[in-house]
Amino acid sequence: MKNLKYYLQRTIILLLVFPLITASFYTFSGKAVKEYKALIDNGFESGEFEGWTSFGNRSEIAITSEKSYSGFSSVCTLNRQETWSGPALNITDTVFPGEEYLFRAYVISKSAKAIDVMMTLKTVDEAGNESYVNMVSLTVGNDKWMLFESTAQIPENAEDVSFYFETVSGLEDFCIDNVAVYGYGEKIEVVYEENESRLDFDFEDGFEGWIPRGVVEMSVTDDFSYSGDHSLYVSGKTENWNAPMVRIGNVEPYTNYTYSAYVMFMDKNKESNRLFSIMLQYNLDGEEIYAPLKTKEIQNGTWSKISGNYILPESATDVYFYVRSDENEDSMDFVPYCVDNVSIVDSTAEIAQKNRRLIIMSIAAAAILVSLAFLIKYIIKKNRETKKALMTACIDSMTGAYNRNTYEEDIAELEKNIERCKKIYLTACDVNFLKYINDNYGHDSGDKAIIRCAFVLRRVVGKKGRVYRVGGDEFMCITDNDFTDAMTVEFAREALDYKGYPFSAAVGTAHYDPKIDLGGADIKALVARSDKAMYEHKVIIKKEVDFI
Repeated sequence: MKNLKYYLQRTIILLLVFPLITASFYTFSGKAVKEYKALIDNGFESGEFEGWTSFGNRSEIAITSEKSYSGFSSVCTLNRQETWSGPALNITDTVFPGEEYLFRAYVISKSAKAIDVMMTLKTVDEAGNESYVNMVSLTVGNDKWMLFESTAQIPENAEDVSFYFETVSGLEDFCIDNVAVYGYGEKIEVVYEENESRLDFDFEDGFEGWIPRGVVEMSVTDDFSYSGDHSLYVSGKTENWNAPMVRIGNVEPYTNYTYSAYVMFMDKNKESNRLFSIMLQYNLDGEEIYAPLKTKEIQNGTWSKISGNYILPESATDVYFYVRSDENEDSMDFVPYCVDNVSIVDSTAEIAQKNRRLIIMSIAAAAILVSLAFLIKYIIKKNRETKKALMTACIDSMTGAYNRNTYEEDIAELEKNIERCKKIYLTACDVNFLKYINDNYGHDSGDKAIIRCAFVLRRVVGKKGRVYRVGGDEFMCITDNDFTDAMTVEFAREALDYKGYPFSAAVGTAHYDPKIDLGGADIKALVARSDKAMYEHKVIIKKEVDFI
């Protein structure tokens, strides 16, 4: 018990220390552990969409002062074409995969009748598989704002996360206000040294160095934006390779950079998704190299983040980064799209931090597993010892048969189970001439005769029943089959093996007989009949011997 407490204490300590190790690592890696706080809080009082778009571009959204939960403004839907198309916000840069967040919003109907509105979470994994979770579904009228509130955990493999509002059926319009997302910490911010580089393009100051790649029209628009007020609007493509691009001459070779961009395409005539790619173009020893960083399928009318890593070779020159739509060249079905929040970051430090975190978590997990392994091994050992102790308490130490207490317990159970009593056989057994053996050959020989009797019974019965020592030389067997003949043969064979004293045993068996047991199976009646049969057999044996 002392060792068990020791291992339990060590396991509990490890389980308590592991979160502290992880928390301290977060602080070391640049993520401050903070109290529960609002990570997103959109009241739309600025008159800006603050990153909100129409999900799937199958409806319109507008900032209106017609309705508001608090303040003066809210976002309302217009001209909805699909039940699932409503206000949507991409929160990929705000949330951590694997973490739980609280989502809150107020919703009111613009229709004269009540409508069923849902708040839905959409995630996309690295393979492009989409998952949808309905967080809240409420019936909303036009006279009272309804609170939508739910927690949801972001999947570990989520690469793109957004949430939106939709209706269960019908295309009635509705408004949202005071939308907030609460969490326990801010997104990891990597601290970069002065000699490390980072490029950001949010198009708040015009094109910011972006130029057309081939025939493509570009403009900075304030109609759509992921954040801020503007984004880069791309249209008029004539070839698949046409795209907006920017020269990035300050990236270092042999250094891992993370390239990312937010992209949204708009096609009111179609619902299908489209493929988009982020790519690098550079010159390597006179040869033009085109390096795909990441290709991703994104949904119509929704901002999606595309991100990939790349390490430039040492002699790379004339490096350009571009974002293109990957339409089918045969169809020439090019759609306009927007690009925003482009980021090119030396991610060497971030990767090192992730590796350190992985190492620390692996060490902690290994320590816990080792401790658990010792604990499990100890528990198994103690269980075996306990089972052995319980078995010892049930066994007669001299013969190896079950003892009298166990017999009484089993008989008590059989008294309650009449149907079981109808299927069993009870065999009483007694060593013959035990007093004669004790008086003439010694009590040691008498004990040996008792042990021989138990050995024969256990050998015959095997796993098809139980053998009990119920008295000095008295045994009782409860079996599934009638072993009377087999026992008689084995005792006769054992008697031929003379070991310095005469040996024999009498047996008698009883079984349920509906002609005799008119009142049903009675275990005590069966015991009495087996004893009677055994004594009748003993009388026959005594008449056959002449040494008494």
